[in-house]
Amino acid sequence: MSAKAMAAPLEIRNSLSGKILPAIGPFLLGGIFGFGALQGVASGANSGHVLWIALLGAACLGLGVFIARGAFDTSVKVVLNSQGFRDARAGDVLVPWSKVRSVRLAAGGKGAAMLNFELTEEPPDAIRYSSANAFGLMPFGRNIVHMEISSLDVRGEEMVDAVKRFAPHVVVRR
Repeated sequence: MSAKAMAAPLEIRNSLSGKILPAIGPFLLGGIFGFGALQGVASGANSGHVLWIALLGAACLGLGVFIARGAFDTSVKVVLNSQGFRDARAGDVLVPWSKVRSVRLAAGGKGAAMLNFELTEEPPDAIRYSSANAFGLMPFGRNIVHMEISSLDVRGEEMVDAVKRFAPHVVVRR
């Protein structure tokens, strides 16, 4: 067997900090609006205004819960293996390495947020029309797919290294 076929797949999950830290802002805003609503009730303010402030607070808290819930999802989100890559957040369809021309780490270094794949053809429909592609793979142009990686538990350089290992023909752009 070749080394390429024997390489263990890279299974990537959500990062706890990549999901909890972005939720702090909405939680803080929700708390501020909630405190403002309580102050309005205590001071006898117009009930319509207090209701709007309370609704804004509830909406912010809901957004914070929505963002933070991903931190407790331990399922595999992205897989890179000898056949290709698959992102369960958007379409969960295998993109074979034979259809990948190049890969680029968008911001570089530890804080990189995007991995860009240039494909030899348009992305599969499951990726292009996925309702979840705001959280995973995003088609851009005719044959570019952006993979959001800042919320995952692996560094961008590790993913690029895995692409090099599984698909040496793929050009790595800097």
